[in-house]
Amino acid sequence: MGRTSRGAVHFTKRTPTPGFTRPNLSARWLREENINQLLLEAAVPPEIDFMSIDIDGNDYWIWDAISVTVPKVVIIETHIEFGANNIVVPYDKDYVYPPASHPEYHGASPIAMERLARRKGYRLVGANRYGFNTIYVRDGLAPMLPSVSVESILSHPRNNERATLFEPIKDWKYEQG
Repeated sequence: MGRTSRGAVHFTKRTPTPGFTRPNLSARWLREENINQLLLEAAVPPEIDFMSIDIDGNDYWIWDAISVTVPKVVIIETHIEFGANNIVVPYDKDYVYPPASHPEYHGASPIAMERLARRKGYRLVGANRYGFNTIYVRDGLAPMLPSVSVESILSHPRNNERATLFEPIKDWKYEQG
C-alpha cells in the first residue's frame, strides 16, 4: 500500500464532510484473487453508476476479474505506448509500479482494453486528450453517445513519440487481449 492510499484514509478521517456521507476508504492490495471479496466487504451494490480503475499495472486483470458489480460507466487506464498492438503484460499478483524490469513494461494496450470491454458488454465512447484514460459505457445505455475507434484515441501527435518507448520491450512476453 502506497503513502497516497494511507494519506487519503487519514485525510478523510480528520476532514469534516457536512452534507454528504463520508466515503468508505480502505488501503488494500488489489488482486484478481481478492477484488470481488473487497467489493463485497465494502458493500458495493450489484450495479453502480461509475467505476474508475487506475492502478498502474494490473488494471486489465482487475477489471476482467470483477464480477460482483456492474458499472454503467468505466474509465480505465491503458498503456498507449503499446500503440495498436493487442497486448497485455502478464498478470503479476505482486506487481508494484514502476516494475524493476523496465518502467514501460506494465498494463494493457488500448486495443486489448477495448476488446475486454466488448467481452464485458461495453463500448468505447471516448478518452482523455492523450488517449490513455479510456471511457466505456455499458451496452444499451446512453444511445446518444456514439462509439469511437481505438485509432481515434491514439491519434494525438504525442502518442507517436510515446510509441518509441515500446521499442526496447517489444519482444518481451505479452498475452493477447
